[in-house]
Amino acid sequence: MKRLNIKLPIVLIALALGFSSCQKDNASISATDNTTAGIKLQALHKSFPLPVNNSRDKSTSAVTASLLWDTARMIVSSVKFEAELKSVLTHHDSIEIEYKWNGPLEVDLFDSTIALGNLLLQPGFYDEIEIKVVGSKEDAGNSSVFYLHGFYTGIDSTTLPVMVIVNESVMFKTERDSVEITASDISIFSSTIELYLDQLMADVQPSALDDATLTDGMIVISEDSNTELYALIMQNLRKDHHCEHGHGHGNGHGH
Repeated sequence: MKRLNIKLPIVLIALALGFSSCQKDNASISATDNTTAGIKLQALHKSFPLPVNNSRDKSTSAVTASLLWDTARMIVSSVKFEAELKSVLTHHDSIEIEYKWNGPLEVDLFDSTIALGNLLLQPGFYDEIEIKVVGSKEDAGNSSVFYLHGFYTGIDSTTLPVMVIVNESVMFKTERDSVEITASDISIFSSTIELYLDQLMADVQPSALDDATLTDGMIVISEDSNTELYALIMQNLRKDHHCEHGHGHGNGHGH
């Protein structure tokens, strides 16, 4: 399952119409709510057992503990969409398309109706489509760049609140090769970057949460609290994340 590459020491959660050779134009996109097209960020798998089992046969692991997330938020500072449209004459990458959106905007990752801009693309064969989403700590103010809240239930059925607080800058990047957009798609392109919350806890053992330091009765995971857990989660956050590409008719084309 393909997921977002994180580059630079900043963390992860990762768009020009031209019609002549080697032309590159810039266009802006605006944030819109209640739309089905554009760039979306969505967190999936709110509830899952621990430890996370990534094997094909998930039935072999007994459920010893679990996590349930009820809040997932991210500060989105900018979105950049780049594509290379193959020329019908030369059959080479001769047209570069770029869209940009600048925030900041705090995004509820459980709200699937929020889209960061609508994209209108020329029909054709795209050799590559790349999307970058950046959350900057300078834009967060008193908020966290990335934030999770939920509840951990241990093997003894004890339930504790848990928070993951990321105050570092975050960058999501995803790309896909060989994407065809036809005239029947009405040239409306949509893309959803999917963050699997269970995968953020890969390699995190229930015993590590059982032994975590509590702050006012809560498990706080941040760069200053329960730092070993924080390092594991950040390592998983920097991995690639799944991206679904589709069109105005709702056709999905995933990695």
